[in-house]
Amino acid sequence: MNENSIRGIEQGRAAFAYDCVKEIAQNTDEDLKKKYKSGAKKLPVLIKTNGLGQALAFINKRDNGNIKLYDLIGKWLDDKQLVELGENVDLVDIIINKPSNEYRRITTETLALLNWVRRFVDGLMKDVEDDN
Repeated sequence: MNENSIRGIEQGRAAFAYDCVKEIAQNTDEDLKKKYKSGAKKLPVLIKTNGLGQALAFINKRDNGNIKLYDLIGKWLDDKQLVELGENVDLVDIIINKPSNEYRRITTETLALLNWVRRFVDGLMKDVEDDN
């Protein structure tokens, strides 16, 4: 893969993450912003420690901030055609049933996206306290 295509992929991730974080940052729900910011910072460690499937199962339906992160990941992976989401299809179900090589690829892609999300959360949500 050449440098231009890698740069294009990173720019795509960055643009997607920026739009999603900006939408949350402009929301008036302070609790949502706290939970989102906290989740965005903790989720990469949770994935590295427990695996993508377990981490997503943990945050799914946990609180509105984590649900937004769960949805963001699902939308990105669906857009990139790494998973195929439809009505009444759960992202966790899809991911845990993937062969190990696809599971690793999806995990790597998710961590790369979350790296951008974390950067933008730090920049766009400076005034929001972390939810511990």
